[in-house]
Amino acid sequence: MKYLLTLSIVLALAVTGQSQWWFDAGVSGAWGSTGMIDDNVFDHGSYKQKLSAGTAIGGRLGINYGYHAGLVIEYAGATSQQQYNYSNQSPFNTFKWKHNDLTTLFRYSGNGAYVEFGAKFSSIKDVELDNVGWGLSDVTENFSENYTSGVFGFGSYLMGSELLTINLGIRVHWAFDDMVNEVGKASYYPIVTQQNNNPEPSTWDPSVKTHAAAVQLRLEVNYAFGHFAKEGCHDRWKLILFQ
Repeated sequence: MKYLLTLSIVLALAVTGQSQWWFDAGVSGAWGSTGMIDDNVFDHGSYKQKLSAGTAIGGRLGINYGYHAGLVIEYAGATSQQQYNYSNQSPFNTFKWKHNDLTTLFRYSGNGAYVEFGAKFSSIKDVELDNVGWGLSDVTENFSENYTSGVFGFGSYLMGSELLTINLGIRVHWAFDDMVNEVGKASYYPIVTQQNNNPEPSTWDPSVKTHAAAVQLRLEVNYAFGHFAKEGCHDRWKLILFQ
């Protein structure tokens, strides 16, 4: 709802503002490090994180004012992973979660580069655990249905024309919410060392949150398709498509 409210306010300003409001749309893809950040894991003597990677692909809409400021709304389907070693077995566990992301960002552009920040709402579709001993299992019931993240990114213009542009950037995501629910806490997730799962009591604090995090390289292709303007002094504001 808060995303729809933000969009409504911006669109209202666009209708009453000057012809400096313009719009672009595009597609984007991302690849890079993903993971579950949890102090219980860091404090465990034998259960250790491995560097893991995930992907995302989706579409975007830009609502821009002038040459510098804009609001970006994105929707993407993503797959994230976190691998763990245990007692020198590599990998021992691999968590893979699929999620749909709705992201709203403020972007400031200038001199061929941009910086952006905002928030992301992620809805978890399913979570799989691949264990070296007993194989693949569905562990979705141990995880929250959704979580919210802060997002910060930067990048630069690669190539294009007046209407079509290709950008390359880096984006950092950090979840504020705990992605493990009460069912998972009761089973010591994400520390899963055996099927009855009983980690060392001295390493476990149930109040610790498990944060989803990512640092990913992004490629986006955008097309500027129109702007708000009047054709005459007494005409209404309307969307005029670029030729």
